[in-house]
Amino acid sequence: MNVTTVELTLVKSTKGTHVYGSDLVDAATQSVYIQRSALPEQPPSTITLTLSWE
Repeated sequence: MNVTTVELTLVKSTKGTHVYGSDLVDAATQSVYIQRSALPEQPPSTITLTLSWE
C-alpha cells in the first residue's frame, strides 16, 4: 500500500466550509474544502491529510 501525507493550513472560512491549503508546489493537493459541521466550532489551524492507495 502506498501512503502520502500533506499538512494543510487554514486559509479561510466561508458560510458552509473551511478551506485548507498548502504552499508546496509538489503537494498531493493544493486545497481541501471541509464542511463546517465536520469540524469543531473553532477549526484547527492545521490538518494532516493522509492519502493511501494500492
